[in-house]
Amino acid sequence: LPKPPANVPRLPEEETAAEGTVREMVARHTRVPECATCHVRIDPFGFALEQYDPIGRFRAKDLGGRPVDVSVQLKDGTQFEGLEGLRSWLLTRRRKDVERTFSQKLLGYALGRATTLSDQPLLEEMVAELENEGPLSGAVQAIVRSKQFRFHRASDATRDE
Repeated sequence: LPKPPANVPRLPEEETAAEGTVREMVARHTRVPECATCHVRIDPFGFALEQYDPIGRFRAKDLGGRPVDVSVQLKDGTQFEGLEGLRSWLLTRRRKDVERTFSQKLLGYALGRATTLSDQPLLEEMVAELENEGPLSGAVQAIVRSKQFRFHRASDATRDE
């Protein structure tokens, strides 16, 4: 995605002070061509999660007391509602992407570094575990059995101390 234009006004810090819901404020971006390019792609996913406040608590109303609308229409016309709808869409339409990205992030976290080209066979093994609808533990076990994990070395900064 490109960087946002420099003159984008900030959203209000407090929902209670906002003129309209977060959805209504964010929807204004789609009327500006420079903003719409990205916002038509990213906003629906935020709208699906709008039932959760900034720290993840469930809410039926925003901080201004207005009802939260979690209905979504993607750029391709696909419609769903809320977290369950997003989950279903991800698992039916983007499952391979989710499995691959999840595996890459989990491996990077376990190794304490970004994944590299040499990690591809291990990532493929992890994805295969997830594709076969095996438990998450299968992907974790693939990491623990790997040479990358078993022979993990501390960074140069840690060794010098």
